[in-house]
Parts: sequence; structure tokens; C-alpha cells
Amino acid sequence: MMELEKPLKISDLIREFRQQLDLSQEKFAAKLGVSLRTVNHWENGSTVPSQIALKLIEEMLQKMGKLGKRLLNEYFPKAEQQQDF
Repeated sequence: MMELEKPLKISDLIREFRQQLDLSQEKFAAKLGVSLRTVNHWENGSTVPSQIALKLIEEMLQKMGKLGKRLLNEYFPKAEQQQDF
């Protein structure tokens, strides 16, 4: 039941990222090429994004500047090594 390895949930990242982009679940889903139901399931924690969807999210975050960098550092620690563009 307890998730000690993952204190930050992917559902939190999806919700926070979508809200920072000021997008509805529907528009966020369209941007990622998934259904509204899929984004809804990600945010309520009933499913997690595929590796492909996570990669797209990571790439979108990398293009967002400071805010994207903060979210990357929180949810994708390996991305810290990458340079700023």
C-alpha cells in the first residue's frame, strides 16, 4: 500500500503540468494524442502514462523554461543532467 520509493506521484505531475499550461484535460489530451478519459485516469491515479507519453511530457517540460525545469527536477531527476537550451 505505501509507496516509499515514489513520494511524488505521476498523477500530481500530470495535473500540475496541465494546469501550468492552462489547458483543460481535453486540450491536454489532444496535445499528447491521447483521449480525455486517459488524462482523467492519469490524474486520478487509476492508470499511469505509457513510456512514450512520459517521454512526450518530459520533452514538453524541457521547452518550458524555469517552470518546466522545476517540474523536471521534481519528477524526472535524471533530467537534471541535461543542459539548458
